[in-house]
Formats: sequence, structure tokens, C-alpha cells
Amino acid sequence: MPADADAVFDVLSDLDNMTAWLPDSIEVELSGPNLIRLWLPGLHADVDVERQVVIDWERLRISWGSETTTSCNGTLQVLRLTAGRSAVSVRLTGPPGASRNTVDTWVESALDALESVVAAECRTKQAVHQPAL
Repeated sequence: MPADADAVFDVLSDLDNMTAWLPDSIEVELSGPNLIRLWLPGLHADVDVERQVVIDWERLRISWGSETTTSCNGTLQVLRLTAGRSAVSVRLTGPPGASRNTVDTWVESALDALESVVAAECRTKQAVHQPAL
């Protein structure tokens, strides 16, 4: 990612704006405090699930689902690399019937969109903090 880990985590942990970086085919909304509802498109039937989200600011990690949840759970963790650079580690169990290729495509699409959102936010913050000439 083209930004510090904290900047990337700020975008990831903003649960109100997840649709900015999730694939278009995945619908998500907040349905309570740290509770999200996901609609995943058309495998054998559309999947509709609710998952508790745990945000760990110290470890820069977000988890959803639980050990007893066998599908639609996972973690995202932002890793500190160097100043202005970070990486995102993803562990994801997709919905029943989703192929590994489908889940990989969702993850790749989400990370590409996340990179674009993070880069745009960094440019906006730099523009706000630069003095006018």
C-alpha cells in the first residue's frame, strides 16, 4: 500500500465506508455497533450473513466472524513496512459454494480498490496541509 500503516488502517476500520473498497458485487451495511451484514452474490443462492467485527487498534487488525463460524469470516491486518509503505495481510473463509478462485478475485479486487482509496485520501490530506502559495 502506498501509505503508512496507520493511514491504511484508518480506511479499513471506517465501517461506515467499507463500500468504497469492497467489490461492487458485495453489499455491506452496519446493522449494529461493530456488527455488519453482508450480501454475497449468486453462488447457488445469494448469501446473507451478519458478523461481529472486532477492531484491534494496537495490532492494526480487524476480525469478523468467530472460531465457530465456518464461513464468511476472516481477518485483515496492516503490516508496517517503511515510511509511506505498508502491506495488508488477508485471511478469508468465503461463503459455502464459493470457489477459491472466486474468493481470490474478491480479495484482489478489494485490495486494488483499497490501494486507490488510500492513495486518494493521502493526496487529499497532503493538499489540506500544504500552505497556499
